[in-house]
Amino acid sequence: MPTAARKSKATRPGPVIPLGRDLAAPEAVVAVPGNQIPLLRLDLPPGLRGQAREQVAVRQLADRTGLSPDSLSLRPFVPAGTGSSGQGHARWSRVLVADRQWLQGLESLTCRAVLPDYLTLPTAAGIWSLQLAQSTADPSSNPGPNPGSHPDPSPNSRPSPVMVARLGPEDGFSAQPAIALALLRQALAVPDPERSPPRAILWQGSAEARLLAEIKALAAAHDIALIEEPAAARALGLPQPESFAHSELDCDLRHNPMAARARLAATVLPWRWPLLAACLAAGLWATGQLVQLNQLQTAALAQEERNQALVRRHFVASGPVLDARLQVSRALAELRKNSGATEGKADPLHLAAPLAAVLSAAGLQPDLLSYRSDAGLVLALRLSDFAEADQLAEALRAAGLTTALTDSRVSEAESSVQAEFLITGLEAQP
Repeated sequence: MPTAARKSKATRPGPVIPLGRDLAAPEAVVAVPGNQIPLLRLDLPPGLRGQAREQVAVRQLADRTGLSPDSLSLRPFVPAGTGSSGQGHARWSRVLVADRQWLQGLESLTCRAVLPDYLTLPTAAGIWSLQLAQSTADPSSNPGPNPGSHPDPSPNSRPSPVMVARLGPEDGFSAQPAIALALLRQALAVPDPERSPPRAILWQGSAEARLLAEIKALAAAHDIALIEEPAAARALGLPQPESFAHSELDCDLRHNPMAARARLAATVLPWRWPLLAACLAAGLWATGQLVQLNQLQTAALAQEERNQALVRRHFVASGPVLDARLQVSRALAELRKNSGATEGKADPLHLAAPLAAVLSAAGLQPDLLSYRSDAGLVLALRLSDFAEADQLAEALRAAGLTTALTDSRVSEAESSVQAEFLITGLEAQP
């Protein structure tokens, strides 16, 4: 597909050689008869792109010409310097059309490019270029396998004049002089919004006086300047017409972008079934993973509900369960604290029974008997001397009580010893 002006090759193209006249040089440009490669404009939907746009274009051409779509070949045409952006290249509407077999015969030519003769004329915006050429080639003949020659005309054939017209960078045609004049009059009478109106006509070559007079009359009737040299355009304030300055070389008729895409599709086609099978397997695997994930999520939610019920039943009797792990940890810590505070401490009633027996046997009467949860059973009483206090401590231990003498002092008021014992538990009996 043609692209905006790009300099794919550093060297300028060589001379323009008509098809079949001389053996083409590597840098030469071979010009084929333009009446074999008409440049047409189609009405294509703007939303179509790529291969779909080409297929619709082929169907429209088949409807217009009445020919089979298999016999037609087209080349999208988007000249540079016509305001076409990258998006415009994807929405082309002008095409070069030719017979498919005839174009295939051009593929063996060795040259810089093969172009319709009207694309070899110099042009610029606002300038039309006209040239009278002599054509002896049979339009219906095929170029054949010889890349540099065309079948020789018969001895009786006479050269026929053909007018080659380039209507700015975006249009052109080749036809017999009478038909060409009619087409020029029509183009001037019905302006094309996609084509720049001419301000000058560049006439190149020689022509018979009658034809040249008609060209001058046509230009004068529409107030269009007629020049014979490209440099004369500068005096009119117009750019100088140049050849191959609008990406014409990208329109090489030997290159078919549609065929390249078809070859690519044929290369990719054998892989479509393995690729489809791989996509189907990946889809099934992904579906299985989603099913398992949903099952795991459902099981996790059910387990969470069971945990909430257990926490409410055993640890959080009232209030919401906001953080089960934290609330259970706090409840367990509180239970351990409470169990640790009472661990190793005997019941005070169990301690009082053996204590009462020892005191009764010794004939003593306590002044104070109290119980403290953080210490144990406290006994305070008056004794005759310190030796009796030691004897009482030994008697309590002999009764199986864990006893400690915590305080003993002399009571001067009563001439006795005030003693205090701490009983913390029962010793294990052998």
